[in-house]
Amino acid sequence: MEDLVVRNVRSAKLDTRSARLKLSSQKEPHWVSLAPGEALGYYRPKQGGAGTWSARLYDPVSKKIARKSIGTADDYTDADDRDVFSYAQAQAKAREWFEEARADFRGEPIRRGPFTVKDAWEAYAEDAERRGMKSLPQTGATVRAHILPAFGNMEVSDLTQYRVEKWHQKLAEAPARRRTKKGADEHAHGEDPITPDVKRARRASANRVLGVLKAMLSFAKRRRLTKASGEAWREVAPFRGTVSARQRFLNPDEAQRLVNACDPEFRLLVQAALLTGARFGELTRIRVSDFNEMSKTIFFELTKNSKPRYVYLTEEGLSFFRSLTAGKRGDQALFLRDSYSNRNRNSEKILRPWRKSEASRPMAEACEAAGLEAMTFHELRHTYASGLVNRGVPLAYVAAQLGHTDTRMVEKHYGHICHSALAEAIDKLAPTWGILDTSNVANLEIKKSG
Repeated sequence: MEDLVVRNVRSAKLDTRSARLKLSSQKEPHWVSLAPGEALGYYRPKQGGAGTWSARLYDPVSKKIARKSIGTADDYTDADDRDVFSYAQAQAKAREWFEEARADFRGEPIRRGPFTVKDAWEAYAEDAERRGMKSLPQTGATVRAHILPAFGNMEVSDLTQYRVEKWHQKLAEAPARRRTKKGADEHAHGEDPITPDVKRARRASANRVLGVLKAMLSFAKRRRLTKASGEAWREVAPFRGTVSARQRFLNPDEAQRLVNACDPEFRLLVQAALLTGARFGELTRIRVSDFNEMSKTIFFELTKNSKPRYVYLTEEGLSFFRSLTAGKRGDQALFLRDSYSNRNRNSEKILRPWRKSEASRPMAEACEAAGLEAMTFHELRHTYASGLVNRGVPLAYVAAQLGHTDTRMVEKHYGHICHSALAEAIDKLAPTWGILDTSNVANLEIKKSG
C-alpha cells in the first residue's frame, strides 16, 4: 500500500482565532475528527483567556480510549510550536501522540529520537528471526557488506532518491567480492565489470542488494518506526535486463560423463540431483525414511522456502534410491562423506553429513575431468527441469516437482524450451480431421521459356 501524504483537516470553527473566540465554553472540548478514531479538540475557558488543545484516540484493536493535553492555542499569542500551537501545529502534535499511544495500547515498544538505517536493519532482523527466515545469515552478510557502510548511521528520513540511486549505480560498477581467506586484510574481488555478461551479473547483484534495502525500510515504515514517506527508496527502479538469457543444461551424454568423472561419494549427490531436481542443501538433509518405494516418492522436509514437498521418481530414480537405502536404518542420513575426527589426516576416519560449502570444489574437479564447461551444482537442478519440459511435462507439474508455488519461475527459466516441446507434441498428438478435399488440387507446372 502506498503512503499517503497527511493533509491538515480544515475546520470552519477551529481554523482561525476569530472563529475559535466565537465558540461557547462547555464541559467537553469542541472536537474535530482527523481520522477514524483520532480527534483534535479545542477547549474554550469560561473565564476568557486562551483556549487549549486536546487529543483523543480510540484504538479498535485494544478497545481503549485515551486523551492528552497538547498545549495552549494561539488565540492571543503567536504560535511557537513548543508551548503555543496553531491549529495546524496542534494537528501535527496530536498525530505524533496517536502513534505513541497506539503502540502503548498494543504493548509495542515506543521509539523516540532518531531512527537510523542501522535501527531499521536491527528491527527487520529481529522480526525475520522470529519468522524463521532461513536466508537471514546471508541477508545479514549483504547488509553488513553493502548497506550499513553506506547508510548505517543515516536517519531513514534523511535518505533521498538521489542518494539511493547513486549508491545503487556504484554497486553495479564495482567488481564482485570474492570469498576471502581468514585473517586477510582486504577483501578479494573479481574482474571489473567490462564484458556484457559481467555487467549483467553486477547489475543483477545490485538489484538484489537494493531489494534488501527496500524490504527492511518498508518493514520499518509498516511498523510505524519511521515517519519517512518511503518515496526515497520506493521510487528507485532496479536495473532492467539483468536476467541471463542463457541457462546451462546438460544433455544425457554430458550428464553421464559428469557422473563418471565424480569421486564415489560426490557421485551419489550428483545422481540424486539429476533424478530429483533437488538443491544441494535439501539432498544433504534427507534420511532413509524419506524414501517411500510404495508411493514412488522422496520426501524433502527441510526446503529453501520451508514448504515440505514430495518428489515423484522415475523408474531410474526408484532403482537408485532403492539400492541407496537397502539395509540402512530409517533415521540414517542418505548422503555422508568420509572425514577425520580432527584436522589431523592421521586421525580416525568417520562418516559425517556434507556441509553447505563442500560442493564447489568436487563439482569443478568433475567438470574439468569430464571435459565440460564449468558449472555449479545448482545447474543440475536446471538440467532436471529442462529434461521434464523437453519431454512435454506440463509446467505446473514441473513447478510442483521443484517446489515452486506457481509456474512463474519455471516459465522464466525454461519457457524458451517449451516452444520446441510444444511443436513436437502438436505434431505427434494433434488429431487429423480429414476435412480438406485435395482431389481437385493439382501441382502447378512451370513451363520453361524457349
